[in-house]
Amino acid sequence: AEEAREMARRSAREEGVLVGVSSGASLAAIAKKLRELKSDARVLGFNYDTGERYLSIEGFLPAEAAAST
Repeated sequence: AEEAREMARRSAREEGVLVGVSSGASLAAIAKKLRELKSDARVLGFNYDTGERYLSIEGFLPAEAAAST
């Protein structure tokens, strides 16, 4: 569960895409699978929830990201 939250935070911080924990779990699974694939492989993933509801949870986003929301 913490891995999913961290990937959701990373998505917001590095890509500017605010996703929820479910999408964070999908991103974490994709990141693991990418290690096994050839460099020219293509992967399609869906981010099907938003991180908007998590904005009120202290610590969900790093302080610098939360300040800009």
